[in-house]
Amino acid sequence: MATWIWLAALFCGTHAAVLPPPWADVRRNPCAAHPRGWLMLYWPIDGKCYTIYQKGHPCPETQELSPGRWGGRTIAECKCPPGTAQLPHTTTCHKLFERGPCRAGEYFAPVEESFNKRGERQGMCVRPQQCADETLLYWPADGKCYYRLSQGPCYPGAILDIGDDGLANCTCDPDSRNFWPLDGGCYAHFTRGPCDKGLLYLPGPRCGCESHMPHYHNETGGCYELDSVGPCPRGHTFRITQVTAQGSKAECKCKSFHARAADGACYRLYTRGPCEQDEMIARGGRCIKVPCARGRLYVPERRRCYRPGTPEPCPVGEVVAFDFDARPALDGLSHNGVCVCGSGSCNRKEVEACTARKGTAAYGGACHILNTQGPCPDGSWLVKEGTGKVKCQCRPGRVPPECNGDIDPQAKS
Repeated sequence: MATWIWLAALFCGTHAAVLPPPWADVRRNPCAAHPRGWLMLYWPIDGKCYTIYQKGHPCPETQELSPGRWGGRTIAECKCPPGTAQLPHTTTCHKLFERGPCRAGEYFAPVEESFNKRGERQGMCVRPQQCADETLLYWPADGKCYYRLSQGPCYPGAILDIGDDGLANCTCDPDSRNFWPLDGGCYAHFTRGPCDKGLLYLPGPRCGCESHMPHYHNETGGCYELDSVGPCPRGHTFRITQVTAQGSKAECKCKSFHARAADGACYRLYTRGPCEQDEMIARGGRCIKVPCARGRLYVPERRRCYRPGTPEPCPVGEVVAFDFDARPALDGLSHNGVCVCGSGSCNRKEVEACTARKGTAAYGGACHILNTQGPCPDGSWLVKEGTGKVKCQCRPGRVPPECNGDIDPQAKS
């Protein structure tokens, strides 16, 4: 990162205030004496200078020339570019989270422990985690399950589906029922897609809105995508609130960790919201005086203020920090203090966050996705019962002894 900041500063004419990288020193890099030598590294095998981060010769075809350290000297090394990795004892780089050198149905995953060994980025072939059923697909890049034929993690105009490699892919097939011929894109049904505001992309394909749909909003007479802003005021989401025999209906409700103020909008708790300069919005939508002096954060559970970085009142290994879930550009300055991992190792926050994340649960001291194999034995998956108990259970269609079910995680952890 620092490398590119320095290069950008040079091109923008602001390099006087930024320190150059080590390889710009002629004592460490013989190429630094050449014209534009600060963009080059010395390759001792042939005694020539080559452009930094250039792929191919003198490196293998898929690797790039990168600066490395040997003692106090800067040396040239061949490494895989970011987003790629190599199998051990090979020099070919493959894109991560794709099939790459793996068998059908497997993807190439990073091996994090390899990054501190000679700077190599190594990878390995793994099978995707199993999702709840065939309507969900596992996306290796973020470890989440998304509905098949939804936009999921894909760019607009593409949908998620199984590719020829047996993995989830962002694709758009002109023969698909989701194809929209007017712009050549593919869109998930019952989303806005290519349609005008108040209309949804429906099978056909067509743009439309019908009053019997749960997406229908009575006040505006339009249809909107569920779990989106939709027609709602600031700080709301349009989500299902009523489920009856006659059908479901969506309404505008405050987002999580927000409160509705007197003006009808919802604001993130412990930000200024619609309040006065020295106030913040609290639960119930009330404006209260900011209780903390400058440089301190409010911890609601203790109703006290603490300096960032202090271990009190957090568990061992954690310190008070700013609430990074707040977005200053949209929510304004947040006075909320949260406990995060300090210099030591801790996983309590990750486990506790499982209760707030949809489709996840704590199991064996870690957070896992429900209805995937996760830490369970082959043929089993992780489920949560109505009582809140989490356990491994045989997948549908599997019975003992080909699977181990009804395992109590509390007994294992």
